[in-house]
Amino acid sequence: MKPLLRLLLGWVVLQGLASAQDDIPLLRPEERQAVDAQSAEFNQALVPVLTAAAKSTVRVWAGDERLAYGTVVGDGHKVLTKWSEVARAQANLRIESSEGKVLAVTVAGVYEDEDLAVLATHGPPLTPVQWSTTTPPLGEFLAASQPDGRAAAFGVVSVLERNLRDTDHAYIGVISAMDFAGPGVKIQQVAANSGAAHAGLQPGQVILKVGDRPISGMMELKNSLVGINPGTTISLLVKTPNGEKKFTVQVGKRPQLPNYLGDRLRQMERMGGPISRVRDSFTRVIQTDMRPQPDQIGGPVADLHGRVVGITVARADRTRAFVMPAAAVACLLQKPPQPPAVAQLRPDPNEEAPALPVRESARPDRLPPTNEELMRRHLSGMRQLMEHLRQEMEALEQDR
Repeated sequence: MKPLLRLLLGWVVLQGLASAQDDIPLLRPEERQAVDAQSAEFNQALVPVLTAAAKSTVRVWAGDERLAYGTVVGDGHKVLTKWSEVARAQANLRIESSEGKVLAVTVAGVYEDEDLAVLATHGPPLTPVQWSTTTPPLGEFLAASQPDGRAAAFGVVSVLERNLRDTDHAYIGVISAMDFAGPGVKIQQVAANSGAAHAGLQPGQVILKVGDRPISGMMELKNSLVGINPGTTISLLVKTPNGEKKFTVQVGKRPQLPNYLGDRLRQMERMGGPISRVRDSFTRVIQTDMRPQPDQIGGPVADLHGRVVGITVARADRTRAFVMPAAAVACLLQKPPQPPAVAQLRPDPNEEAPALPVRESARPDRLPPTNEELMRRHLSGMRQLMEHLRQEMEALEQDR
């Protein structure tokens, strides 16, 4: 059996065993010992693949706490790492290199939108990463490196490169009627001050075409807007009570959704273990199923040929981690970062969640929520869960 094929087969087996070990922790001691042995053997097989990436991987420390991993870039005196992790302890930062060197570093700049920071080293240069221009295809095996050459995490590309920032996506401002069988998209609601509202679209009308493209449903309508920049004018063919009519609509930016996560969605996100504080709104990322720890984010990612194809930027939940492709990282590094003094840290959605209800006796100035209010909260949480699932389905649909 060829080495790469054997490696992939081992990965498939280990993924299944690891899932069983995580989800059904009822393995007998000898079974757990066998899983651990195979896992160690598999990780050892990845060492040659990660040799080059490991030389440019560092651990970032503050005192005795490991904050993140980092990737050596530029002339060897700079390290790219996860901003939201190092921002918690910017004093007394140091890095540990693959050669075992421990160097003091300071935060030289911040790419706030991508939650990345540039650390400046104070000492001899380290080995800068050599980026590959290869774009990993769907299903490609990837591994994140540790400084010692072992794998921090491994998995496959599950969704190709996309933009996760909602406000960068085209938006016309219509909500579809879920019970409409088509063809087209029946408008249930038109958002105030949206392009659709300004164009005169009304609830009950049916969108049949975007330009010359027939629309079969809401997914097709959203796909028809992919690649269209906000501010662009598009033509819609709409079925009205008085017959078919063309509307000219100016595309806007998708509005920023509230950052509140319902308890169910928050629990789902954390089912697979710790997740990153900042885990969305990146502009160019590949989605994978690898499972790095939050304090292992920021290091290089290689394919089975050892080519460094990106860096890890977030562990999102049980089945999703995001990798910024090498081309996107190289493009980002050509821009000057913000001074750390003016960079603002994105809030953790979990920290913004409302406090649990308290007993009326503890808060006599507040009445307990009514059944209607509780129902409204549950509906809000369910809507956000459905939106979360819809976005994942859209991403998979676009990669077909």
